[in-house]
Amino acid sequence: MRFNRSLKPSANGRPPCPVLWSAVHFGQIRRTAVVARVARTSGIMDTATFRVVGAFPEPEFSALVDESFADYVPSELLADVAREEAVARAGAGEPSTEGALRIGAFRGETLIGWTFALPEGTSLLCMINSGVTPAEQRKGIYSELARLVIEHAKSRGFTAILSRHAANNNAVIIAKLKLGFFISGFEYSEVYGPLVRLTYLLGDQRRNLYKSRSSPIRRARPT
Repeated sequence: MRFNRSLKPSANGRPPCPVLWSAVHFGQIRRTAVVARVARTSGIMDTATFRVVGAFPEPEFSALVDESFADYVPSELLADVAREEAVARAGAGEPSTEGALRIGAFRGETLIGWTFALPEGTSLLCMINSGVTPAEQRKGIYSELARLVIEHAKSRGFTAILSRHAANNNAVIIAKLKLGFFISGFEYSEVYGPLVRLTYLLGDQRRNLYKSRSSPIRRARPT
């Protein structure tokens, strides 16, 4: 399974069920365009559809998340931390997911992948976690999910998209680099270890600014 390994959805952080086939983020016209766009692709993608939803269908989503993170090593220490923090948060309510973007990838009515993103302020959209079932990997599903996030960010006026990935998650990192993301930093998480931070800049002027600031320079030869 390939996915953003930044935040694993917790049991109480998963979207509620039943699924709500909402067009709140893209709008009804944009949602229709998403489905039509996929229908124009070739090969296995012909039968895959991508839908903006208000919540992912349960219990399918929970099973897909468990499958996605199955290669994580169980940690009793992390479980103790989670329990302690749950007690500390008791009565504080759930974290806000206002403005969240949820896109599900479906084959027929079967959920085969997802992406979940949250805004940070008014200019940054953070891709929190994503996944594709193993049988559907390397078929362009994840890349299409990422492209739809880019489309959403452009339509909402965000200036950048941010995601974090396990340093060995080469398949996703390479897929995103091909879409125009670039490596913008490295972090160390007490939970996930070394992480690679990727950024996608929206707008030609901002991308040109990045290129001008990141291009290597050398001493000019005297004339």
